[in-house]
Amino acid sequence: MSPSYRCAVVAHRGGGGEAPENTWSAVEHVAGLGLTWMETDLRATADGVVVLSHDADMARTTGDPRRIAELTWDELARVDAGDGRAPVRLDEALAAHPGIRFNVDLKDSGVVQPALQAVREADALERVRFASFSARRLAVLRRQEPRATTSLGVGDVAGLMLLSEAAVPVPHTRWAWTNGRVDAVQVPLRFHRVPVVTRRFIAQAHTAGLEVHVWTVDDPEQMRSLAARGVDAIITDHPALALEVLG
Repeated sequence: MSPSYRCAVVAHRGGGGEAPENTWSAVEHVAGLGLTWMETDLRATADGVVVLSHDADMARTTGDPRRIAELTWDELARVDAGDGRAPVRLDEALAAHPGIRFNVDLKDSGVVQPALQAVREADALERVRFASFSARRLAVLRRQEPRATTSLGVGDVAGLMLLSEAAVPVPHTRWAWTNGRVDAVQVPLRFHRVPVVTRRFIAQAHTAGLEVHVWTVDDPEQMRSLAARGVDAIITDHPALALEVLG
């Protein structure tokens, strides 16, 4: 019997290796697997409707080169997102699947306000974690909605890495007083060949009250290795495989 690990599985873009990414099929795939968290990406249409999409345009996923920000929802709704249906609206996904929590990457500054409004109107702040590479974008969101939960931006992750290598106690840093709003650090295995997910980094994040989530992990041996090191979640394109591997 294979070992079981205390490590959560988060479906990257809804499990893009097992269903068309960021589509209704992907959301339904996450629900069918019984997962708690789906990682996804947010863009806003010209009239402020928030949809699930990683890219600024739809060329890669649909063959349509038009930019989402330049289309109204009525125009975008006529596009096949990749599974025979229209792109997924955030508000509709929150309503249709109350059992799923969404880790949402704010892909540009223009989506911050519409996304926050959609989550508020759905009364779903407890079900959404806001993420972004931009620490400034997340800081703006936290100021506008103190109840919002976020991860750390790249600048803050770099600071945490430096602290971990220097063995500086985290309670004396600014992360100590953001625990109520920042609950996770989401990182790749390496950044420009520099290892990120070291044992020191994991320990430092845990001391700060932060979970460590690693993306994008699709190799079974890496899944096992990270879980054994104590990471709290892996973000993967193959969530069904990860569930099997991690027990």
